[in-house]
Order: sequence, then C-alpha cells, then structure tokens
Amino acid sequence: MLSAIAAKFRRVWSNQNSEITVDNCGHAPFKRLQDARKIMEMFLERPADTIEPDVEAMDGLVFQSDILVDYAREMLHAYPYREVPPCWRELYTDAGILKALALGLGSHSKGTSSLKQAILTCDSVLIMAGAAGAERKMLLYELIDALESKIEGQQEFSPSVQKRVKINRSFKLGEETEQRGPTPTIRYPIPRMALPTMDAFQQHVKQPLGGMPIVITGAIDHWPARERWTDLDTICRTAGPDRLVPIEIGSQYTDEQWTQKMVTIREFIEQFILCDASRESSRGHAGPDQVLQEDQSHGREVGYLAQHDLFDQIPRLRRDIDIPDYCMVEPLEQDGYCPPDDVLLNAWFGPEGTVSPMHTDPYYNLLAQVVGKKYVRLYAPNETSKLYCFGSEDAQELAANEEPDQDHGQATSTSLLGNTSQVDVEHPDLTRHPLFAEAKYVETVLGPGEVLYIPFRWWHYVRSLSTSFSVSFWF
Repeated sequence: MLSAIAAKFRRVWSNQNSEITVDNCGHAPFKRLQDARKIMEMFLERPADTIEPDVEAMDGLVFQSDILVDYAREMLHAYPYREVPPCWRELYTDAGILKALALGLGSHSKGTSSLKQAILTCDSVLIMAGAAGAERKMLLYELIDALESKIEGQQEFSPSVQKRVKINRSFKLGEETEQRGPTPTIRYPIPRMALPTMDAFQQHVKQPLGGMPIVITGAIDHWPARERWTDLDTICRTAGPDRLVPIEIGSQYTDEQWTQKMVTIREFIEQFILCDASRESSRGHAGPDQVLQEDQSHGREVGYLAQHDLFDQIPRLRRDIDIPDYCMVEPLEQDGYCPPDDVLLNAWFGPEGTVSPMHTDPYYNLLAQVVGKKYVRLYAPNETSKLYCFGSEDAQELAANEEPDQDHGQATSTSLLGNTSQVDVEHPDLTRHPLFAEAKYVETVLGPGEVLYIPFRWWHYVRSLSTSFSVSFWF
C-alpha cells in the first residue's frame, strides 16, 4: 500500500506546477529535493519480483529529506505566518512526505517506532505547512491511514509488539464538575433561546452590531460527539494515539511563561487531562483561590489544545460533529468584517482552569460546548474604551510609567495583542484600569449541548470550569 502511495506522489510532483524552483528556493535546496526524489524513483523502478525493500536507500532518503525539512522549517520561521512565500511551505510539505514514506517503507527492520515517527512527520506537515501544494493534503490523509493500518497489523500478528494500553476513567468527562466548588454567580445573564428558526436567527443577526449574544439550546443534541467525547479513550482511539497536535502551555496566552509545543494526542491526555482530573478529585470543594495556590505550589502546568483546526488535520473527528445551519445566515455587514470563504472550525480541549483572556475575533462566532462547562463574559464593542486593550493609548501610557523590570514582554505584547485586553477580568486591578469598573457586560455558564452566539467585535473572556471540549465556528 505504501509503495502505491509513493507512486501516486511521484505522479503528483511530476504533473503539477510547483512553487519549488531554483529562482524561488535557491540552487542547493532545489537540487537536494531533486536528489531525494530520484532515490524514491529508483525504489519504485526496482524489479517487480523484489520483496524486501532497500532499507539502506530508505535510510539515505530519510537523511536527505530530514535536511530539507529542517531548512524549510527555518524559512517558515523567518517570516510572519501570513507572509511565508509558498515555495517554503511546499518544500516543507514535499520533503516531509518523502521522509514519511521512507520511514514507512524502511520499517521492516525497525518495527512500529519507525511507523509512528512517519505519522508524526505527516502531522508536522499538516500543522506547520498546511500540506501546501496540489493534492498533497488528500495524499497525506491516505498515507496516515496506511501507516496506522500497518501499525495495527504488526500489533495484531506480532506478540512481541507492545499493544496500546486503554485509557481508563472512573467517570465521564464533565462529571467532575459535580465535585468542584460553586460555579460563578451570574448577575447579568445572556438571554437563552431554544432552537430558534433560521428566519428568527437571521433577523437577530441583522440587528445593529449583530444583535445581542444569545445562548442557543437544542442545536447540537444530535451530535455523536455529545456522547462519544465524554470518554477519553474514545477520543484517543478515534483521533489516533500517535497523532501530533499543537498545545499551549500556560493558563492563558498573555502570561510571560506561556509557550507552545507539539505532543501526541495520548501524551496530551495523559499529562494534562488525566493528571488534572485526578488533582480535581483530590481537591474536593476547594475554592478557586485555594485551587490556584495549590497549583502554583505544586508547579502545575496547564496544557490546552486551543484554537486549532483539529478537524481538518484529523477528519475522523469531524464525523462526530456538524456545522450548525445557523452559520449559513447572512451576517450584518460592518466596518472591518470580511467573511471567510468557508466556515472556520477550531477545537478547544483542555482541563479545568484554562483561560482565554478577554479578546475580540475577526468574525461572527458560534461556540458549541460539547463536554464540560465554561464561564463566559462578554462586552459590547461600545465598551472598548474601558477595556484597556494592548496597543491602546492608555496601555502605552501605563507601560511607560511602569518600572523597567515590570514591563518585560509588554512592548512585544502591545504590538501583537491589539485584539486583547490587559484586564484580569475576574480579579481586575482597578488602580491600573479604573474605567473597567464602569464597563457593562453579560455573562453565562455555558453547559454541555449549548451554543453561544458571539457577534462580530464583541469582547469575550472564557474560563473552563471543568475538563472541557468546545468547537468554535467562525462565519
């Protein structure tokens, strides 16, 4: 099967126009890619009766393609994300596919470790370069399926291969909320609406400023995810335990110590979901401040799979959800709004305590809560002057008046986080942000099966009250 995919890849790179040229990439990278392709072509042209693959040739191809992957990665990081020339995305993609094929084809003597490394390589291509180039994405999906099938075959027929250990939980995701302390008191509730008609929702969205936020009930009750994603082993098995995902480390992206890294689905669940659930059970009814102190004293790391198009990377998970029909309405045209070509999906999966600081998004948004609960607070666009976003005149003045050792990181944040508020929403420093006390807001605890409509340019702050899996739909 892998040989057939390699042959298909040869046809793809031979027949399609490419940005990978000597003029775009330079002579050395272009020639090295050509040399790597020749190794694969020599493998494909071997006699039909050849049974054993040329392991030495495949090892050489891994070496050659690895150099290209590293070089292309450096070039991806040399530009702002949206300004990366297409040639570097395509070079990263083709080199990564060649490397994954070589790892898979040369795996006979190396067992499942080589196959798993090949899957990680495929995911890196999907995440880092978006599988740039004609037909590459579908080819990667097919390659990953073939690699996973090969792993399952080795585990089934080889007693020496360690089989995957099932992830066990004594309760379903979301049930740990019953063991926590009281949820936030809701003083200014967001209106709720039970499964409005499309006409009713269209009229609502056409109101000034896109209408008020509303909580919609009953819209995702039919999703298989509502039941399937309450079980961690089902999530892990469906996604694939060896699939690579990008996660955020830190309670929120405005923290100085916040960082990002890539881990497998299984590693993420075991390190940041299972361990956190065990910690929650032991804390009983501790209050939020006590929980925070305990987490800090034990050096707890918060991991969050946040704002990632997991469903494009792993289409099997996409089968458990549907795009709500409400995304098909025609939103109110406003200054600065440019609708996406298609509905944009993002996954948000993490433990209790993850926070999205108060920010705005460039689109209208439906936030579907699949598992767990989240506290959400929203501020209308006309409250912006009281919210002290990074980059505002008030923020710059505050930064200038701070001590040098206190504003480390502020200058870079100011230019990059113009859609984000500096205010700690639930524990504001009103000495630094006095106008925030006057800002009007609405709020809710978003529960399983509920969908929150967030109009364009509305500020929103989100905190997970339990292990939580949400899906956002930008339209």
